[in-house]
Amino acid sequence: MPELYTEEERNALETHIQKHFGQFANVFQEIASPDIQVDIGIISPTPARDYYTLVTMGMGAHKMHLPDGLEGHGFERAEMVLCLPPEWDVNSSEEEDYWPLRWLKILARLPGSEDTWLGWGHTVPNGEPLAPNTQFSGVLLELPYRFGEEAMACRLPGGETVRFYQVLPLYEEEMDFKVKHGADALLDRFGKEAPDLVDIHRKNVCAPPPKPYAIPMEKIKPLISSQEGCIVSDRIMVDGCKVGFCYREEPMPDQPDSGWRFLSGDETQEYLDDPGHADVYGLNTLCNYDPDVIELLDASVGSAFLRGPDGRLHPDEDWQPELV
Repeated sequence: MPELYTEEERNALETHIQKHFGQFANVFQEIASPDIQVDIGIISPTPARDYYTLVTMGMGAHKMHLPDGLEGHGFERAEMVLCLPPEWDVNSSEEEDYWPLRWLKILARLPGSEDTWLGWGHTVPNGEPLAPNTQFSGVLLELPYRFGEEAMACRLPGGETVRFYQVLPLYEEEMDFKVKHGADALLDRFGKEAPDLVDIHRKNVCAPPPKPYAIPMEKIKPLISSQEGCIVSDRIMVDGCKVGFCYREEPMPDQPDSGWRFLSGDETQEYLDDPGHADVYGLNTLCNYDPDVIELLDASVGSAFLRGPDGRLHPDEDWQPELV
């Protein structure tokens, strides 16, 4: 049997949500629930709050396993809140639209399935983008400040507390920054207002600064017709070196990848071990940096070329893929 609120607890929870978050337009109810019943209340945009508010109802039926020192302070029960822009299609089953609801369900079940707890400042990574239409790769839990302090906790009839946490989707760099520096430091990066209204196009506040390319992108000319990509060292793209060594390996699957990899030839192993020292670029862009490679691009997978004393790129017969 799934863990459920009592009828009195459920009524108190719904009354609290509708008082502080808004009246339900509808409720996505689970038909079958093996552990807890995670319903999601959908509150439509209004003139005062021009956004959808999604609130879980059921997560708090499970009492979370808290670390030592937190028991008895009202953190055992929680529900999740997530806000979407008014143009979001909350009734769509397409993953581009449905992923916020999916993640509310994931978060609601996580404490029970992992015997853990969730609270303010916790992050949950996904390891890859949350959906095809966004580069968000995890979430942070914040307090729902825009709804007022009284909205943050609901007192149940038996005296227990259910706390509400706002779900903030994050980019991978933001997730990494939070792990290294803490939630407060990350929230400071956002300025006065945290991005509690989901915007899949919002600025990544922890994105690395753009690289100072040796040739500005606006000066790149169309030299070849290929739309495929390649991996190029910063010694070429940033420092302006010629290609000193290049090789072609099997292209990455499901990617517009040519398999070509270009180095200046003087990179140390330490330099190559830093993923920030290389990136993916179009073959045409690389040809603008070093037109000498154009005549090599039709070479087969397994080919390699080394720039000789005469300044030309020659086949490297000794190259073996496992050596790079």
